[in-house]
Amino acid sequence: MRRLITRRRALFSILLIAVLLAAAWIYWNRLTRSDLSAFAPSNCLAFVEGDDLAALVTGIEQTEAWRTLSGPLAAPQTLLPNRWLLRLARWTGTGSADTILFARSQVGVVFTGAEASQSEATLTIKPLATFIVETHTSQGRMKPAVERHIEDLARRVYRNPGLLRKQIDGIDLEEWISDDKSHQIVFAFVDTTVIVGNDESTVLHSIEAHNGKRASLRDAKEFAVQRNGVGESSTLLFGYISQSGVRSLLQAFVIYRGGSSADAITTAPIFADTFGALVNSISWTSRLADGSVEDRCQINLPDDVAEKLRSMVPQHGFDLTKLSFIPSDAYSFSNYQLRDPATFWSNLNAVVSSHADLIGSVAARPILRGLLKPYGIDDPDTFARAIGPNLRTIRIEENSPSVLIVEAFDRQALRTLILKRLGKNSKSGQAGNAEIMVSSSDNFAAAFIDNYVLLGPAEAVRRCLATATQSQSITSQESFRRAEKVLDVSLPFTVITFASDQRAAISFVEAFSRQERPAFATNAAQVDQAVSGLPYAVSVTLLKGSSIEWTSRSSFGLAGSLVAQFAPESK
Repeated sequence: MRRLITRRRALFSILLIAVLLAAAWIYWNRLTRSDLSAFAPSNCLAFVEGDDLAALVTGIEQTEAWRTLSGPLAAPQTLLPNRWLLRLARWTGTGSADTILFARSQVGVVFTGAEASQSEATLTIKPLATFIVETHTSQGRMKPAVERHIEDLARRVYRNPGLLRKQIDGIDLEEWISDDKSHQIVFAFVDTTVIVGNDESTVLHSIEAHNGKRASLRDAKEFAVQRNGVGESSTLLFGYISQSGVRSLLQAFVIYRGGSSADAITTAPIFADTFGALVNSISWTSRLADGSVEDRCQINLPDDVAEKLRSMVPQHGFDLTKLSFIPSDAYSFSNYQLRDPATFWSNLNAVVSSHADLIGSVAARPILRGLLKPYGIDDPDTFARAIGPNLRTIRIEENSPSVLIVEAFDRQALRTLILKRLGKNSKSGQAGNAEIMVSSSDNFAAAFIDNYVLLGPAEAVRRCLATATQSQSITSQESFRRAEKVLDVSLPFTVITFASDQRAAISFVEAFSRQERPAFATNAAQVDQAVSGLPYAVSVTLLKGSSIEWTSRSSFGLAGSLVAQFAPESK
């Protein structure tokens, strides 16, 4: 009997020791969040981070668009390997190297600038980006797997790449270089973190920031305020753009829209400095919401700019019941609401000029005037005094010009402006109850009906008029009604936009297709049927405190749109 008791005590002791060892192992391997912004130099343009790759991929799988389109587009319904193995790897650090890397890694991206090169009339801009991957895994275990994956990437994107190893200031660098020496993938290891970039200097600067030899973004006050303000555990991604980053984005936008012309290259810095001075920074978060992805951008303004804008924005909610002109298959439409259109234009010019130098103030006026140029308006001040507080733009097809619809408060003043745009030889006639006038030179049209004026391409204007007559507007579409339900129209939004999300959703899912040919080309009918039930993407803009808050819900969010934009058309 005594021997049995002794044996039981021994077994209990062994079991207790085993449990304690397992608990100690889990505690030792527990995940503690690392601050990846320590690797971002304080003068970087932008920074994006994601703390949980597995949660991000799981979120993609749970979206309505993925569940609906993955089958017709021959994409896998589940992107993750065995979830049980992932959880085990995340908590205990056990499993294959690839599983552990995927389960435990935090990822950050640092944008530090761009390099421009010109060949004849073509201007090429290469963003300088550095990827920070905190593996939470010993270097001895993760280094071979990381090196293998980077080699595979280099051999896929470069022809006959070569590997170069070197040491700079005590930092061991590895570099895969394309055969023409024009591109490279540079990477280095710091403890459990791997830093990968497309330029040697950006990798070195990230390591210097982490080692304290260079100021890091972690210590920047504006960045800390914005990241600490997120506060939602459901956030999958967080991004930050500094004021210098905002200016760089504006400059790149002007050059892109101008087709890299000499005029665009000359104008871009003035435009960026003038309008970039109105923004302190931009923060962005992305999370899942009811089967969609919700993006929230906060554009942080100087206090005086926010105060001036507050006198220009509405104080009451939106009326989304008057949508009779919008065709049921319209690609997108936006609703704008102003407090006082008569003073809006002069006040907007004053806001821009208040933070611009003399050259910027002079240059800003024609830039702002150009916003209404596509709708035939050369005198924005007179136009603003003649219209009501609600404006609407309608884009029937994705790349087609928009139709502008305004309320006519001074019909005669609007007619005078429009006739000046149409010219002497314009043609006028009736389209139902509407008076329509068409330019003889470029098919631009204006229509007066009831208390509204429609401006835009003649065919699109007639289509909008016919929609109102036939009572077949966007409100008859279930995809619009589903999107509308997420809005609280009692809030004083300045802008509400609805847009078809179908092409972007298809492109994103098709990027993961297992077929060599685009699945849409071989299965178009089924894909069309599946995508037709998706809700419109919807976004709203609201002045909130000292910032402009832009919130959007779409199939895969801003990050998904970037993937769709740069994904190849075919495999």
